[in-house]
Amino acid sequence: MCAKPSSRTSKPPRQPLHGELERLGPKGRDVLVLGLDAPGFDDLTTRQKIFAYYMYRAAIAGDAIMYMQNHRHAFELKKLLEAVHTHSAGVEEDLKTAVHDYLKLIWVHHGNYYHSTRTKFVPHRLTADGLKQAAETAVRNGAVLSTGDASPTEVLERLRRTIFDPEYEPIQSNSSTGVDPVAASSVNFWDRGVTEAEIQALPLKWSNKVNVRFAKRDGRIVPETYKIGGLYGRELETISYFLRLALPFAEAEAQKKSIELLLDYYETGEEETFRQHCIQWLKSDTKVDYLNGFIEHYVDPRGIIGSYEGNVSYTADATVADCIADNVRYFEEKMPWPDKYKRTRIDRPVAKVVNVLVETGDAGPVSPAAYNLPNYNDIRRDFGSKNVMFLNVENTSSRALLEKIVEEFYLPEYRQNVLRYSQSKVRPLEVYMHEIIGHGSGQPDPLLQEDPRALLGRIYSPLEECRADLVALYHMSDPKLIEIGALTAEEQPAIVETAYITYTQGWLTRIDRVEGLEVREAHNKGHHLILMYLLENGGDASKDFGLEIVERNGDFFVKLRDAENMRAGLKELLGKLQAMKSTGDAEGAARLFDGFAARVHPAWKENMVSRLKKLNIPRLKAFVFSHLTPRIEGGKVVDVNIAHDEDLTAQQLRFSRLHNVTDLTAD
Repeated sequence: MCAKPSSRTSKPPRQPLHGELERLGPKGRDVLVLGLDAPGFDDLTTRQKIFAYYMYRAAIAGDAIMYMQNHRHAFELKKLLEAVHTHSAGVEEDLKTAVHDYLKLIWVHHGNYYHSTRTKFVPHRLTADGLKQAAETAVRNGAVLSTGDASPTEVLERLRRTIFDPEYEPIQSNSSTGVDPVAASSVNFWDRGVTEAEIQALPLKWSNKVNVRFAKRDGRIVPETYKIGGLYGRELETISYFLRLALPFAEAEAQKKSIELLLDYYETGEEETFRQHCIQWLKSDTKVDYLNGFIEHYVDPRGIIGSYEGNVSYTADATVADCIADNVRYFEEKMPWPDKYKRTRIDRPVAKVVNVLVETGDAGPVSPAAYNLPNYNDIRRDFGSKNVMFLNVENTSSRALLEKIVEEFYLPEYRQNVLRYSQSKVRPLEVYMHEIIGHGSGQPDPLLQEDPRALLGRIYSPLEECRADLVALYHMSDPKLIEIGALTAEEQPAIVETAYITYTQGWLTRIDRVEGLEVREAHNKGHHLILMYLLENGGDASKDFGLEIVERNGDFFVKLRDAENMRAGLKELLGKLQAMKSTGDAEGAARLFDGFAARVHPAWKENMVSRLKKLNIPRLKAFVFSHLTPRIEGGKVVDVNIAHDEDLTAQQLRFSRLHNVTDLTAD
């Protein structure tokens, strides 16, 4: 799709920046940056476009919060590097490039901790002396390096260890066995020196709150609520400004009510108001949808505090997803766990396939494939969930990279079907079932008085992601998928085999994402648990779950000996995880994850890293989103133009310019 020219310029449209834009890190191995198309945006009504624009600006307004949450120095570091980069006239080219390369990684990860491992990275080429030299030149060019009275030298000295010392606060989110997850984590959800015991000693209202930071003053823990007039108040005021502008353009009463409640929540900080917002948001099944708030809790090693994210999307084709949603009761009844853990009240969930316009904070530029929300288990039980899959995100990839990966990492007997089915059938079905019948399934034990999320703590997020993956894999062989037209009876055995092998071999191939040998990130823990549980037959030598690692010419591959046996292993593990979630069995869950999913095999990792380096495969994908600009007449937005004319740098610098800006003409 060609970009529309802005109403404020006479320049002809440039070729849209879609697909691969650049690669970051040494030899381009860290991040593949992709430009994301937005097919169908021009088909929206003017009213829908205007609503999307205001929610787009609200999402951008909150992006800075994620930096502030990720580390106490992350936002200052970002501003420093941006100031140096934009005032770099006269800086030697190699040094200028070294600053820019590091800045791009800071943008992608919202700080200097990897999004996928929560471990610290340091500049590849930039040195402390080089940064000092570039900063001094930038100051002479008019750059302001600090909002306070600190001199450039003081700013650089304060940030020196944060930037350049890999041993200083090396782990952002540490949920390892035997450590205090609070004291051992560098995330800015609490002051340095706060301990888990001190947080747990607070009333549940505070210790289990999603929108709070814990300060330590005079030896006391002081909760700081995210709200207007409180922590992140200025950013929340800017978000709220655009939410109010969006209100008259909401498509349905439930959507309007959800925004009104979100405004109240940002004003008061009361979590119950956010819960009511979630219920109204669930009820709104609209063409244009949004997320805004402190939502996912992957960064908190306790699995409680939410990270900021913003998202705006609009519906695309959802035929298969709709059919799965229509049959959610069928799949719930066939879950391999006791009836008391099965949902009895089952309303058809909202299941949507969408194209994303923008994702900020915890949601972008590194994007999930989908989401299932809200995270409150009682709301899921009583009202259901909304399951949203990102079509344009999933469709933006590189066929050439896929072919290289399949040739290198899959045994010959699997390659044809992996190329044939993995992207067209397996991946969409895995995502749909993970979100619609995975996260939305099950319920707490009727006798359980507390949310499993709080009881399971550090294990909750990996358990929940693993559980949803298992649901998708377990049901891949169900005949209902044939009945609804998701696949044919003839191809189902090949699709099941491909799903099993791409999940297990796919994770083995991505094992280079693990820093060192310890698995920390929630999704990675889930992947590793499934792989190792199957390989080790659940720790029972009398069983055979049909999967093994084989060595061919010094390289390691996953081999599936028996798909039915593997399904039996998936069934057993899925039943265990649901029982642990339903009963809040933190001790049992910790034993399971710590026993099977804590560490990777050093020889496997060494082999995968070597082969990935040989192929020059990036570890991570990040996206550049659509550029929306308003057409303004008489001081009002009357239409919205869309373009795909930015690279990562242009988009992130624009987001920074719009921080705490309400002017509609500022873009």
